[in-house]
Amino acid sequence: MKHSNNLIKTRFIAGFTLIELLIVVAIVGIMAGIGIPMYNGYITDSKETVAKNDIRSIALMEADYYSDNNTYYLIANSTSSTRSINTNLFGRTTLDVEGDYNYSVRAHDSGFHAVATPKSNTGLTKYCLTNLNDMNSGSKCP
Repeated sequence: MKHSNNLIKTRFIAGFTLIELLIVVAIVGIMAGIGIPMYNGYITDSKETVAKNDIRSIALMEADYYSDNNTYYLIANSTSSTRSINTNLFGRTTLDVEGDYNYSVRAHDSGFHAVATPKSNTGLTKYCLTNLNDMNSGSKCP
């Protein structure tokens, strides 16, 4: 009887079997395979939501600018257009200059388009908003 107790104690001290470790590794692999793409999707969605909110903010500031100047503030898309919008439209740093989007304001039949253009190779969607509050994306944007 004493001998079998030593075998049981030795079994518990020895650790996990190879099969147990393989099962744990397989479960962790499956969880990572599902979790990482979902996480990346959440990150992309949040960046695009920020861009939509930013162009809504631009549209609101354009309404104020128009009431003061009787014209819209227009600027073509460039690496410095986001900085220029911050300076000339908001009067302070509101838009993220180092973010994933460049912002611009372009002329439109009825007024303007506030445009959020993704920086190269980000895989994000382009968004635009007219002064009539029509939100569009992708190829529907100028």
